[in-house]
Amino acid sequence: MEIPPPPAPGQPQQPQPGQGYGWPTPPQMPGGQPGMYPGQPMSGGPMNGGPWYPYPAAPSQPPVSGLAVGSLVTGILCCIPPLGLILGGFALGQIKKKGLRGKGMAVAGVVLSSLSTIALVVSIATGGLGDSWRDFKDGWNEGVRNARSTLDLRKGDCFDVPGGKLEREVVSVRIVPCSGKHDAEVAGSFRLTGTMYPGESAIARQADTQCSVIEQSYAMDRWKVPAGAGPYYYTPSSQSWGRGDHTVSCAFASEGGKLEGSVRNDAGTLDPDQLAFLRAVNDVDRVMAQAPDADRVEDDLPAFQKWAGEVSGTMGAQADLLTGHSWPSRLSPSVQPYIDGMRTAEREWEKAASARDADSFYLHSGAADRAMRQSIEISARGALGLATIPPSTDDRSGGGTGGGAGGSGGPGGSGSAGGSGSDGSKSV
Repeated sequence: MEIPPPPAPGQPQQPQPGQGYGWPTPPQMPGGQPGMYPGQPMSGGPMNGGPWYPYPAAPSQPPVSGLAVGSLVTGILCCIPPLGLILGGFALGQIKKKGLRGKGMAVAGVVLSSLSTIALVVSIATGGLGDSWRDFKDGWNEGVRNARSTLDLRKGDCFDVPGGKLEREVVSVRIVPCSGKHDAEVAGSFRLTGTMYPGESAIARQADTQCSVIEQSYAMDRWKVPAGAGPYYYTPSSQSWGRGDHTVSCAFASEGGKLEGSVRNDAGTLDPDQLAFLRAVNDVDRVMAQAPDADRVEDDLPAFQKWAGEVSGTMGAQADLLTGHSWPSRLSPSVQPYIDGMRTAEREWEKAASARDADSFYLHSGAADRAMRQSIEISARGALGLATIPPSTDDRSGGGTGGGAGGSGGPGGSGSAGGSGSDGSKSV
């Protein structure tokens, strides 16, 4: 290949091999190698001995305005309508000044926020929003105000448990009016003795005994307790015991739904005549409920004899109290037959306590049962203004069966024993 001759003085230099026409001569690096222009990427250098072309970097798109995004989101959610309008206005100014993207989003946010703002103004003017806000605030405040720890339940509290499930560990409940529907109603409480946690079984035994007395004092007319309502109790967990919680809360709860209205009928709601009658009835029912565990008298005659003696003594004492009470003339004809039946039953139970064998025991306990006919109690209750429909669990009839070990059963069955909770919770 021929090398062209050098140019004449004053003539432009001819391109050399490897150089492009119209491009500046690339800078030389040490060793005579072509270099790079400042700011050019490495890909602009020679590749495999080819010519060197310094291409400029590709331009990038401007960023999206964050204010435009915020305006659109606020406008869609309608959370604070004026805020979306303000953000959209600032976004449009920023986009025009800085050349940012997002004009469509800003415009959409402004439109949506404008509509929401108009709706807000109309709602305020008509009072609709004010009522809604007050309802929300009242509901929130009521929920917070009526929340109560299970460690702080009080006699007379009616409450709902979270989820409506009673037999589980709970930390707090919601106090509600007793006049409406509710899950449970607190009858009272008692404090466990000792310094060491006694264990679930020991607590359950104490709760079965003491809660029965507390609940009977709270709802003295057990015939008035709604069907399906039974005794329950909240017990300390091992964790709450360590924090000083040694209290068992006794309550009434419905096994299959809600209680409606208070079950309370105690000394504060009953007159003196009603109190005198119910105290006698409840004491007799309490001792009747303490029958031996054996199914038959033949299985444990001594235990049944001892129990019969306790029944006889209680009936005698209560008959004396009823006789000594000053009954109005309008009540005596209805109450006196009940007292007479109790006297007869007292004597029969005394004979059962000294029975020679099971047959003799059955004979006298049956006679005692017949003397305490339920029809006599219903008549006395009607005159006193008490409930006259016996509970479905009460198996007494107009005449005794004659073959059983006793008459009435005790109060309703006990609730589930409390178990160990966690984080200071109590369980029912």
